[in-house]
Amino acid sequence: MKDPNDPLKQRAEREGLKMVRRDLVPSTRRAHEAAEYARSKGKLEPMHAELLKAYWTEGLDLYSFHVLREAAVKAGLDPDQMQREIEQGTFKPIVEEGIREAHEIGIHAVPTFIFDDRLAVQGAQELPVFRLAMQQLGARPLK
Repeated sequence: MKDPNDPLKQRAEREGLKMVRRDLVPSTRRAHEAAEYARSKGKLEPMHAELLKAYWTEGLDLYSFHVLREAAVKAGLDPDQMQREIEQGTFKPIVEEGIREAHEIGIHAVPTFIFDDRLAVQGAQELPVFRLAMQQLGARPLK
């Protein structure tokens, strides 16, 4: 991300998206647990959107409870309950199981896109890569 010629950063700029440069990559473990808390409350989508914005656009540390609490409030969740459940480890087994399952099937990159349980595309790829994946699965090209 520090390289001004970083292809991912250049793609984001072409699309009008802001990506913040950072010196350290924070642990996202708590953010995953916060997302599982949100899922349990039926608020995964708004929480996920807030976490992505905090990380990629604002360059915030997703390990910080301050950041997670702010995202929870914006997603319509109770930040006190979320923090208590994370501190108690309520969602830790779910996150650890997801990581274990991903590694078992060869997923080591974020993001990874799974198509029809048959094809995986790992990493942030250009649109032609996704079109090729769809063609390999038998989809006809859009006209």
